[in-house]
Amino acid sequence: MSVAEAAHRPARNGRAAALTIAFLLIIAAGVGLAWIGAGSLRPTVTASGLQFRTIKAGKGPTLTRADAALMDYILTANDGTVFDSSENHGGPQPFMMDQVFPGFAEAMTRMQEGGEYRFTMPQSLAFTTGPPPGWPKDSPLTFEVRVRKVARNGATMMRQMQKLQQDQPQHEMPPEQSPQQ
Repeated sequence: MSVAEAAHRPARNGRAAALTIAFLLIIAAGVGLAWIGAGSLRPTVTASGLQFRTIKAGKGPTLTRADAALMDYILTANDGTVFDSSENHGGPQPFMMDQVFPGFAEAMTRMQEGGEYRFTMPQSLAFTTGPPPGWPKDSPLTFEVRVRKVARNGATMMRQMQKLQQDQPQHEMPPEQSPQQ
């Protein structure tokens, strides 16, 4: 059969359908792989509305209420305005779950030492009496956090020390004596 004859020969419909199906399967596989690969970009959303994403996994067990953690953080509003950061306070800051916003405490239960995280919370998980002056109306809070060090049972120890300090009677210091001449 010559090339000219093959060009005028009717195409088999079964072959064209098979090629179309194979082409669609290849596209679907590519889309599926892209969806799986983008999974690390999608945050986990909790029942409270916290959106949590692990940027870099840490090591060891996750934080508990008994632990304290030394963290770097940046707090931004929805429009990207930076409102606070650990740099503004001289570097990494210590955190305990009972001394932070409820949404931040919830996020801490998902963190490990050495990990980097990004989480967003609605204002209802942060401000019980309304946002502070200057915070954009209805803007969620977004934190980028790096957990530098975890002190296991550190929060428990700090609470016990605070209780001891409160229970001790305060001693008045005698007024300073002026030097005799």
